[in-house]
Amino acid sequence: MVFAAPGEALTRAEELLGADPSPLHASVAHQVIGIWQRDFGDTRRALAHLRRARDLAARAESAEREADVLATLGVALVHAGRTRAGLAAFEQGVARGSGHTRARVLYRRAYVWWVLGRHREALEDVRRAIPVLRQVDDVIWTARALTLRATVHLALGSVERADADFTAAEALWDTTGQEHDKADAVESRGLAAFRSGDVPAALRLLDEAAERYAKLGTPTFMLTIRRCEVLMAAGLATEALTEADAAVAALDGIGGQSTRKAELLLVAARAARLAGEPQTSLARAAVAVRLFAGQRRTWYETHARLVLIEARVATGHGSGRLVADAAAVAERLAAFGAPAAPEASLLAGRIALDLGWTADAERHLAVAARSRHGGPPLARMTGWAAQALRARAAGSARGVLEACRRGLDVLDDHRMTLGASELRARATAQGAELAALAQRASLVSGGPRRLLGWSERWRATVLSAPPTRPPADPVLLTAMTAFRELAARAEEARTDGGRPAAALEREQRRLEREIRARTLHMRGEAPGDGDRFDVGRLLRRLGDEVRLVELAVLDGRVHVLLCGQGRVRRFEAGLLAEAEVEAEHVQAGLRRLAHPGAEARLPLVEAAGARLQQLLLGPAAAHLGSGPVVVVPPGRLHRVPWALLPALRDRVLSVSPSASSWLRARDTAPPPGGRQVLVRGPGLASGGAEVPELSDRYAGRRTPAGAGLGTPPPGTPTGTRHVPPHDEPDRGEREGPAGAGDGATRVPPAADEGGGESARRERDGGGRTGGGRPGPVDVAGGGGAAARGATVVLEDEDARVPRVLRELDGAALAHIAAHGTFRADSPLFSSLRMADGPLIVHDFERLDRSPYRIILPCCDTARFASVGADELLGLVTALLPLGTAGVVACTAPVNDAAVVPLMLALHKGLDAGLSLAEALRDARAALPGDAVHQATGWAFSAFGAA
Repeated sequence: MVFAAPGEALTRAEELLGADPSPLHASVAHQVIGIWQRDFGDTRRALAHLRRARDLAARAESAEREADVLATLGVALVHAGRTRAGLAAFEQGVARGSGHTRARVLYRRAYVWWVLGRHREALEDVRRAIPVLRQVDDVIWTARALTLRATVHLALGSVERADADFTAAEALWDTTGQEHDKADAVESRGLAAFRSGDVPAALRLLDEAAERYAKLGTPTFMLTIRRCEVLMAAGLATEALTEADAAVAALDGIGGQSTRKAELLLVAARAARLAGEPQTSLARAAVAVRLFAGQRRTWYETHARLVLIEARVATGHGSGRLVADAAAVAERLAAFGAPAAPEASLLAGRIALDLGWTADAERHLAVAARSRHGGPPLARMTGWAAQALRARAAGSARGVLEACRRGLDVLDDHRMTLGASELRARATAQGAELAALAQRASLVSGGPRRLLGWSERWRATVLSAPPTRPPADPVLLTAMTAFRELAARAEEARTDGGRPAAALEREQRRLEREIRARTLHMRGEAPGDGDRFDVGRLLRRLGDEVRLVELAVLDGRVHVLLCGQGRVRRFEAGLLAEAEVEAEHVQAGLRRLAHPGAEARLPLVEAAGARLQQLLLGPAAAHLGSGPVVVVPPGRLHRVPWALLPALRDRVLSVSPSASSWLRARDTAPPPGGRQVLVRGPGLASGGAEVPELSDRYAGRRTPAGAGLGTPPPGTPTGTRHVPPHDEPDRGEREGPAGAGDGATRVPPAADEGGGESARRERDGGGRTGGGRPGPVDVAGGGGAAARGATVVLEDEDARVPRVLRELDGAALAHIAAHGTFRADSPLFSSLRMADGPLIVHDFERLDRSPYRIILPCCDTARFASVGADELLGLVTALLPLGTAGVVACTAPVNDAAVVPLMLALHKGLDAGLSLAEALRDARAALPGDAVHQATGWAFSAFGAA
């Protein structure tokens, strides 16, 4: 009962002790309390109760009872870090018990051997226990023994054997009422899914196990360890570090198991290293090594030493001593049969290479490279990384490129098993080293074309295939609706000058976690991206007039790959770090220029733009020709307002996350019907004053297919948008978790800045049926919404998320004026505020086809989080794989009134048949020449090719 219903078992044991029981029964009660304290509470109290249980069993003269208690005591002593005393208790238990009881003692000793990392001894004891347990038809203990054996097989890399045992154990659990053990079986299946490379299934099963444990009210420290391992494999190392540290604090708070604390510290150390926090990793790993050594857990101590060496290398401490230490760790891990052995050999080889010890490096790398032919994806990646380093040391550029290609192919296949775009993006970090090695080899031996090919090989890969559609999951849909309602209530409280209730904010965060968790469970549907980038095809599509400028970063320096006129040329520019600092200065200048009265700063901002051009384009700026330009920057330069650079200021200019993405956008055909959707969210400073003007312009129009909104003329690159983030405290923008508020779209107009007629007309009634403007078209009932060229205007109560999504699906053009919030901590919860709450990125991923063109005249819509190797997560990057070929969005805070004429001029250009990039160029030129309007024009970018 202590596992099936732990709380009830504890209560009944305490009641029994209060009733003056016999020594035999009192021994059972103390043992139950000891088990509860050992697994769910204070280890010291557990030991006291278990010693009392042992003494009472001896008084009762029951050898079988004493043997059973000694086994429980042995487990508790080992978990308390007293390994020698624990093993001695088991020796006594095995000697005192017989038959069925001895089999249970052997099972528990096998568990302790597993805890200690002594897997061969564990398999031997469980092999002796299972036949006896089966013979006496002990279903519960047989199932436990099978589960343990499967777990040991997993630790040794035998996934198929583990699967067979897990399946047999689960069939037995189904015949019992042992709810805790059933939850443990689900957790074990999650571990097996992870070891076989199925990250979404692992996350789903571990979350299901957590729900089961929560109903029982039991702590889940082992589950946390396993979940953190999966999170790290999914690229969520920072999240894993947070969870592990929280679990350590909780364990310390209850005086819990020393063994679990050591394991949690090891997980935290690994997570910190992967999250780029080597000092934190060093501290956690050092404590873990000491604890494991004191607990005589050599298996785990060796793994902790591996992380300790990795952390020291990451802090810049490479030495011959570390080569020897890593090699010794590799030998011990190999002797244990641990799957991590190749990682240690790779580490030893890498350190030796850095020291110039080529012979030593070759020896260690050759051992690590053996793992490239088998095992889970990340193990094969380790092998191919080792093979690439071997080829580099041998001076074989061809060998480097072949190993990198094979390794990235493995990661491609793994990445496409992940359904969530966030996981796909973050998983690319595991291929960063291979991509960098290939780029360096290309720079040395292959010329600009080869460097361009490898630059594209691992750039913005999350856009290479549409994300998996979120499942028709009623729980997920309910959670999203509830999240939206709570967010709306929280925003209403802030608007009224108050703060949302703490309970409301807690529930909002809980729902956000639930939505994200269920989204991460999605499994990928596509087998992989077979549409490889072709430099020749790109050059053919660019023609003689268009130039594509791809910026590659090697060893911190920007290399400009200028594509056009049938060739690729390479130029060296400045340092990436300096360009990032200059981009921040430009952002600060644009923020100030958004407010009237800052005209004196205009020359300073223009000068900063010139410095940025030198750092980012260098001598390539003189070779751009006179035609359109497409800029493909790395993820870390997404904050650059490209239109500010002197060489790009008066051009038809578009931005794209990758050349492949631009090609796909160029090949995207507009949808039939040409429907335009104009959306105006609540609470805008100017009320989205351009929307009524545009509504009048489009009223009664029927746009023939392909006219105005069709494909741009051949050879004309059109605007996609890339977005730098921005901050504007003066305009009330906020960045942070849900419930922290959202950012105002634009700087409110000054009292003398007009916009009056548009602003007054926005107050016409809610249905938009008056004043000669068409009302919203009802698509829910199958009415005339699909009519060719129809214009749909959604505002006030019509601008609710479900209705907005229905209208946006398959539209030719969408103009959405709404408050935007960027979530740096969780970019897929970035949102646009509608009448009923936030429209988040997860909502857009439910569209069958996002609008062909989208205009977002609001702040925060073009902000991205840079993750993985060179990936961007945000609103725009969510739209591009879903059918959107072009976006115009804002990369810096802008003046609300100045946006209105820019937007009206932009739509005028589209109406004349221009692409987004052409129309934006002309709209900038049509603005007044004052600082506010100039800054507003520079702040907008066109992304894509429509």
